[in-house]
Amino acid sequence: MFDHHRQLADSIEVLDRDQKEIFYSALNIHGHACGGMPMGFAAGMAALEALGIERERNMDTMAVMEIGNAHAAGCFADGVQFATGATFGKGVMRKDPKGKWAFKLIHKPTGRAVKVRIRNEVLDKAFAAPFITEYRIKGVNPTDIPAEVGDPAVKRPFGMKFEDMFIIEGPFDIELPKVKPCFERVTCTGCGATVAENYAHYAEGKPYCVDCTPYGS
Repeated sequence: MFDHHRQLADSIEVLDRDQKEIFYSALNIHGHACGGMPMGFAAGMAALEALGIERERNMDTMAVMEIGNAHAAGCFADGVQFATGATFGKGVMRKDPKGKWAFKLIHKPTGRAVKVRIRNEVLDKAFAAPFITEYRIKGVNPTDIPAEVGDPAVKRPFGMKFEDMFIIEGPFDIELPKVKPCFERVTCTGCGATVAENYAHYAEGKPYCVDCTPYGS
């Protein structure tokens, strides 16, 4: 698997060396070759370019995904996450579930954002491709789809111009609440688990986690 993913990443000529490494990691962690993740990766690159910023390594850039659940869009979100560096674990990726192949990318220090969505005609072609019509819609797992079907789907987004693939709105101004990170910890009186202090509930002066609080969550 890893050798094949390396070959795929290295074959995409429009990516520079660093982008190939990130895309290689995206393929490995996503776990299979498909068209959705690479489309999200390209969309993330387009959003960064539109905002004039680099891939996020801290917590200054947030992606708000408009995908929902169970509608063949999770792969798209993985691509956006890897391309932009706005990751779930860093707390700078969240869902605003609307069932759309779209997202906002927000640069928190400047309060500037763009919205990116896949063009309808691009989605139409993707859903008419053999990857979907001959395999996925029939319940075949992505990892069981032949490489001669999956590999072209991976490469396809990188053979198109951003403007032909996406509708990009902005940059525009946006307001986000300012949240300070919490570094304090307490021990739950009920179960003994360590809890971030900003998630603790207090009863009679004693800290409890959400699961153990006598007052309910």
